[in-house]
Amino acid sequence: MQTDATFSDDGAPGRYGPQRLSVELANICNLHCSYCFRSEENLYNSRAEFFPVELLRRVIGEARDVANVTKINFTGGEPTLHPDFAATLETVAGAGMTSSFVTNGWHFERVWPAIVANRHSISHVAFSLDGITRETHDRWRGNGSFDRLVRAFSRCYMSDLPFALKVTVRRDLMDQLEQIAMFAARLGAAALNFVHVMPTSTAVADESSLSLDEQRIVEEEVAILARIFKMSIGVDVGYYNIDEENAPCSPLAGTSMNVDYRGRLSLCCNLSGFRGADEEADVVADLNVEPFASAFAKLKELASLQLQNRKAALAALRAQGVKPDLFTGSPCLFCLQSFGKVPWRSAPEPELVSIRGRRQ
Repeated sequence: MQTDATFSDDGAPGRYGPQRLSVELANICNLHCSYCFRSEENLYNSRAEFFPVELLRRVIGEARDVANVTKINFTGGEPTLHPDFAATLETVAGAGMTSSFVTNGWHFERVWPAIVANRHSISHVAFSLDGITRETHDRWRGNGSFDRLVRAFSRCYMSDLPFALKVTVRRDLMDQLEQIAMFAARLGAAALNFVHVMPTSTAVADESSLSLDEQRIVEEEVAILARIFKMSIGVDVGYYNIDEENAPCSPLAGTSMNVDYRGRLSLCCNLSGFRGADEEADVVADLNVEPFASAFAKLKELASLQLQNRKAALAALRAQGVKPDLFTGSPCLFCLQSFGKVPWRSAPEPELVSIRGRRQ
């Protein structure tokens, strides 16, 4: 499975890019996408919360010294809603690191001056895309979203700022992958990353998520497109992967880690603030009161434990001659199930070394 470590959060086994930290800058978003896996509390809380710049300065300095972190990726919510977004970029630049961020593009014009001022330290921008026409994209994102997004693409392209498109492959987009790739290439994207839906309920699973067979069809098509187009095209981690020997993603490989908007260190941005989750066993420390060094040690222990759980579950099924189902074979879905993030799913969980009870 091809993917580019420069523009994708993860890659094929052994290719996870530089040591990096994802930081959730805000708990709010200006859009309301029905398939989003962030919880209502994280995105549409009546009380907006933003990651403090002073805490960011301390955390990334300690992360650089302790874990050799060189890259910061800002997420949310919508990161550009942070009232001191310029200061967050300046903080990363001042630490001698590079930054990137994922955005819906709605406020891109407003934050453009800050981007220009810190261009030397920004590796790329990733934009979320839900369709290649105004009608299809705005159906999910709201009126006016597509036009703002295309203007943002043009800003980046004309300024030689690399940008990537992130497309969540719902069932309604399965037959449009080639058209999406053509659209991305025409607009000048440097990378196109497809992402599988992270189901947050039975309804989302039935309406939008792909079955294992459908996922394989999509992944084969993406592999073909990757050979045809000059830009990097791939599927972000979460695709079906039953390799027992190698870490299937950067969090389990110890290459990436997440800090939520409250300042808590957790294993992965895909687990953080997951909609409908009962548990937070993926959270290892509150960096407001704990140094990064001791928190990072806990994170490595948790990653090692989860990697052990995954290997054991796959090995057990192999010994029985049973093909792993999607929730076992997909690293993302396996972790969601392991950490108690999908209580709506009635299927039995795999035998796990104790992860629960680690809530901070």
